[in-house]
Amino acid sequence: MLDSYSSIAIERYNVETLALLKESLNGWAGQVRTQRCPEGALSEEPGSCGDIEFYVIEVKFDALKDEGEREYFKRLPTSFRLSAEEVDKLRDAAHRIVSESKEFQRLISDLR
Repeated sequence: MLDSYSSIAIERYNVETLALLKESLNGWAGQVRTQRCPEGALSEEPGSCGDIEFYVIEVKFDALKDEGEREYFKRLPTSFRLSAEEVDKLRDAAHRIVSESKEFQRLISDLR
């Protein structure tokens, strides 16, 4: 029960932090545009001084398609002492999660 409570509390905190980050992005983009663009010259055309966009790419185990794999990583201890095999598995999972992220794919598409 204690494990469930702490997981719920951490997840709630993460969701709130992520929501705050997303809310802040528009303000940050406006600040960057103000600093980069001379007064009256604001343009958001590609390559212009106001062409700025933030991308929030979440990397979380819930994005893994295989339920057994999700559970494996969720049960992995949060410590700095992982075996080489566990580290390799984590790196592989992170690569797949990022690569399959719709927001990451949008970033890659926009960069082209």
